[in-house]
Amino acid sequence: MGAYYINAEKFIDKIDRGAWLEIGVERGEGSTRWFSHLAKTLATKLYAVDAMKSQCDAVKTLLSEDGKLPNHVEVIHEFGENFLQDFHKRQEKISLAYLDNFDWDYWLGRDEESFVPIVKDQYRQQFGIEMNNINSQYTHLVQAMLLVNYASDNSIVICDDTWFHPGEGIFIGKCSAAIPYLCTQGYKVLHYEGYRQNSGVILGRFKE
Repeated sequence: MGAYYINAEKFIDKIDRGAWLEIGVERGEGSTRWFSHLAKTLATKLYAVDAMKSQCDAVKTLLSEDGKLPNHVEVIHEFGENFLQDFHKRQEKISLAYLDNFDWDYWLGRDEESFVPIVKDQYRQQFGIEMNNINSQYTHLVQAMLLVNYASDNSIVICDDTWFHPGEGIFIGKCSAAIPYLCTQGYKVLHYEGYRQNSGVILGRFKE
């Protein structure tokens, strides 16, 4: 939700020249277009990965120029964790990752917006998976554990739909399990803000 991802720009000059990865392509909020434009400016590869074929097709149309995707973008219909399991074949390092796939349920059955039951049904029908917050946290933890194998020395990880709860002293949301793990791998929280419409966390690991 929202456009928290734009906060990553202030850290771009600190990361290595490596591939960029977006897991969970945009659904109208502009993230894939934003990363694609910035990656092109910096002559960097962008992998845009999504488990829903309809979203992959939509973003291909969105980014295409004269009917073709830009050379620096590859759109991949795949689960993010499956893509990362095979990433060693590409012999590349990842210097920026944006984790924004498996949806977070803010409503938990109470006063849901009309689109929420539809999305939950899509998860069941297409993947045989329940769209619940435990599965969301688990998915992002698995992705984080795989990601560190390919992350460059100077890299950032952007987590959407994740926020800090000052009263409890913990992070809540999609990456609430992934953040502690990333911190054990040398990452530090660089930035966080918001709730619901613009919530997110940026972590960075920089070689001394």
